[in-house]
Amino acid sequence: MLGAWIKKFPAGYDFLQSPPVFPVVLIVLASALMLSGCTSDNPSQVGTGLVNSQIDVVLEPLILEDIEIFKDKNISEADLILHEQEVLYLGTQQGNSSSILLNYDFGNIYTLGFPESVWTSENIISVKLRFLMLEYYGNLRPGEGDTNPDKVLAKFYQVQELDNEFDPAAYPGPVPPHGLINLNTNYQLDDSEYLEIPISEPHFLQWVEAGITQGLMLSEGEGSSGVESVQGLSGFASREMLHPSSSLIDYQEDTKVAPVILVKFAHTDSTYILEPWADTSTFHEISEAPTDVSDGMMMRTCLRTYPMLRFDFSSLPANAFINRAVLAVSNDTTRSFGNLQSMVISEISTDYIGVAGDTMPLLDLEGAVYQISGMVNLDPILNQDLEFNVTTAVQRVVNEVYEGERAFIMTAGEDFFPSYDADAVDPDFFFTQFSFFGNADSVPDSLRPKLNITYTQMDVIEGQGK
Repeated sequence: MLGAWIKKFPAGYDFLQSPPVFPVVLIVLASALMLSGCTSDNPSQVGTGLVNSQIDVVLEPLILEDIEIFKDKNISEADLILHEQEVLYLGTQQGNSSSILLNYDFGNIYTLGFPESVWTSENIISVKLRFLMLEYYGNLRPGEGDTNPDKVLAKFYQVQELDNEFDPAAYPGPVPPHGLINLNTNYQLDDSEYLEIPISEPHFLQWVEAGITQGLMLSEGEGSSGVESVQGLSGFASREMLHPSSSLIDYQEDTKVAPVILVKFAHTDSTYILEPWADTSTFHEISEAPTDVSDGMMMRTCLRTYPMLRFDFSSLPANAFINRAVLAVSNDTTRSFGNLQSMVISEISTDYIGVAGDTMPLLDLEGAVYQISGMVNLDPILNQDLEFNVTTAVQRVVNEVYEGERAFIMTAGEDFFPSYDADAVDPDFFFTQFSFFGNADSVPDSLRPKLNITYTQMDVIEGQGK
């Protein structure tokens, strides 16, 4: 009889995800045991008409695709503004462009070991501007059989002199005014984790003699014969770097991780190190998040953008038991990029949807979300089809647990999600962008965001066993 009952379920049905079925099964099995000789009496059919020996429960499938509320929400962190982030970003990728700005103070450059008298062209062997590239970006190089364009960083760099020192609080923002003369061009990064760019000694000594604060900009240039740098963002350690041992190649504790000016002298065979008093990424171009779900959805870290969406539940019966509900989204791996990231699905009140372009503080987000499920170590250029179990959340919608409406929000593994905070660094560290397909007519049905639900009518369940 149990085998006949099991046949009523579709192939591949997950019994472990369907807890309400088991109490009914236990009732039937318990009755069967009592009737089949749990006492000293001989088995008989007496009393078998008092219960049903067969359960006719129908599992109803329902696919929700209509999204009635959508918003890609910008998230800010009050205690961490752009020029205080640990990584400086350079390059262009999928609508995002950034240069690196640096302020150096030459007003107090003379020291007891390096007095004014040694700062001459005859005594200076070399002047270099040095950056430390993050290990993750240092590994993004062409390899044998590697045809992935996101893993090719053939770069050329140039350093330019700003008209004035830059204002750190002005960024993200436009590139500041700068000189037309490049201090160095056509420099290609080799296999080292160090990016060292020579600076002309006469030009450098002008800053020293003037005793001024000088602003510099590192941007991408061109190689020989006009060859352009291959597109792709790359990251370098900033003066605010807090995780050098886990993110830099062969890090040594005595290494200055900030972008420094190294001056090698002949008289002492030593090197003078000048650190910037300010540095920042410009992010003078930032890809716009979709405003209509038909155009897709974006989840981005570093400059956090997290999508919020609410499906139309009007076709879901009020008196239903949710056996399983899965939020399915498809990542466009051709437009996504960045390091591995965790992804968390939470509930949030639709009161936080807001208006286009507004920003929600991260601290407010922490107090507004209720975690449902998630995944770790998702690769934006490999993982396409993602499914999240949101059964409990949909059941709460049916049961009208909350006042007002609730939406789903997709975030990275923030500190307040300990189950999915798997990375040594926070989501502001790496610039990772997932671009999900929307529900436009041109998008294949298999790639559109949807909510796959299997439910049972409660009155059907309650009617069994009577």
